[in-house]
Amino acid sequence: MIALCKGPRQRAPMHSDPVALLTTGDTAIRSLHLIAATIWAGGLIFLALAVGVARKTVSDRERVALFRGLGRRFALVGGIALVVLIATGTDMATTRLPSWGDLTGTDYGETLLVKLVLVALVIALTILHSAVQGPALSRLREQALEHPDDAELQARLRRKSAIGGVVSSLVLVATLAILVLAAKLVSG
Repeated sequence: MIALCKGPRQRAPMHSDPVALLTTGDTAIRSLHLIAATIWAGGLIFLALAVGVARKTVSDRERVALFRGLGRRFALVGGIALVVLIATGTDMATTRLPSWGDLTGTDYGETLLVKLVLVALVIALTILHSAVQGPALSRLREQALEHPDDAELQARLRRKSAIGGVVSSLVLVATLAILVLAAKLVSG
């Protein structure tokens, strides 16, 4: 109805200015990067909070199933977010730093290099947790439910859970450090 009141419909202007197109493309890439970072970091924080709540409110057997389901879903969504972060981050970095030498020859490059090392650490720890620790902990928790009086099994479960907690905490802390470095890269 509003379009009819304004008269004949006009086409959107075409951009003949390559700088305007570049700016639009840059905005899209940065937006995807920020959305993916929000999904990744927000998901980690949500999972950390959910663990605390579930320990107090969900039975042991239901908690195993809950975290198996959450872990699998976050592995998919978080994995997609990481792929988007790597793709968009690579695009933004190659725009700003045309050669590998710029990673060590400029302040921007050195900050980016530290960020890349942390990203590699996050990916490695995430794969370790998702492919090795998480499934092993699920199996161990199921065994512990079947044998609640097995003190050795309970002790092993506590040890493995503590190690899993340390790995998850390292992923979260490294992710937060990556976000701080990202802010530094944008502002500097």
